[in-house]
Amino acid sequence: MKTQLLSILVALMVAASSFANTISLIGDATPGGWSLDKAVAMMPTADGVFEFVGDLQDGSLKLITQNDFAPSYGPQTNGDSLVMGTTVELAYRATYDDPDNAFAVKAGRYSLVLELSEEVAKLTIADGTGMADKWYVEYPDTLYAVGDATEAGWTATEAIGLAETADNSGIYVDTLLLKSGELKFLNQKDWGAGYGASVANAPIDNAGVYALVELDSTDMKFKVSLPQATEFVVEVNVVAGTLTLTALASIYPEKLYILGDAVGGWSFDTNAQEMTLVEEGVFTWSGSLVAGEMKFFVDKDFSASAYGAVTNGTNIAASGEYAIELLGGEDKKFIAIQSQVAMTIDLKEMKMVVEVDTTASAVDMVVAENGTMVYDMMGRLRMATNGEIQPTALPAGVYIIKTSNQSKKVIVK
Repeated sequence: MKTQLLSILVALMVAASSFANTISLIGDATPGGWSLDKAVAMMPTADGVFEFVGDLQDGSLKLITQNDFAPSYGPQTNGDSLVMGTTVELAYRATYDDPDNAFAVKAGRYSLVLELSEEVAKLTIADGTGMADKWYVEYPDTLYAVGDATEAGWTATEAIGLAETADNSGIYVDTLLLKSGELKFLNQKDWGAGYGASVANAPIDNAGVYALVELDSTDMKFKVSLPQATEFVVEVNVVAGTLTLTALASIYPEKLYILGDAVGGWSFDTNAQEMTLVEEGVFTWSGSLVAGEMKFFVDKDFSASAYGAVTNGTNIAASGEYAIELLGGEDKKFIAIQSQVAMTIDLKEMKMVVEVDTTASAVDMVVAENGTMVYDMMGRLRMATNGEIQPTALPAGVYIIKTSNQSKKVIVK
């Protein structure tokens, strides 16, 4: 008797375990297409029962039981339509040698209920209009930050983990030290599935909320541009599709130095002019400039972050407001003339306000042709214009004005 009962229990256990643990929809009618990695998992609601509610598009689909195209379930005949208001018996495909049947789907909102038993697999198809989405998405336990904007660089095995806030929440939070460079997120410490920017090189230049997408065949990264390495609280929400950065310290430097021929040369030790910090991200300086190029460094080191002109060679002969940018690989400088100036650099607004002391000028010169260059008798560039009519502050002397089609000598008294 005991032996008979034991046999019955074993048979029941085998029967219970014979049902698939997971069922997923796959096909071009589903949001994940034919990608096994993006198959849409149905929600298990009872032993052998799985449900899906959501939008499908024109195309085809079948049901798989694991991360492979077989075993799977489909219609009795390949191309049978998925018809709302019907219950159909499914054909089981055990191996790749069996027929590979898929449903034909018309776009709409569907409710699908799959019931598995020892005898048959039945799919009940209904109109899902007005019903909430229902399917199971399994998110990784950890996301990994990678890229030269992080301390990991582009070594996947060194990618920095962000822990999930709760089981299968799809939200990951941790602190990261970020610097200028590229950034994206991996599902594991290896190249493959992950998350990145919604457009290539989407800029990150401050704390804020940025659009995040799951990467497929594209490799769209965030382009981080920061004046100095800054620690952030980073929240990656793959459900909402957002990357949220909260700075734990100011992203703006505490010092800013003017360097270049306009202040006597390119030596940090002898030529760098330290600007005065008046408030976070805002610096001022007053003094004499000579003709030449210049830009602004956050430290006395050529490897430090630097700010310069949006367009290389931008002339600051006249009082006004000029756009600045954090320089990456490009070396774009401002061109000054000999003058007394007061400058304000606002890193929050990314602008430079220049006030030129015109009282030191012996004459106002007007130059209006594109490409006009003004040289002194030593051959040093004293001014370059972009076609605007500008008053300049040239001291007394002899100058050569060169345009695209002529050169002439002028005397400033």
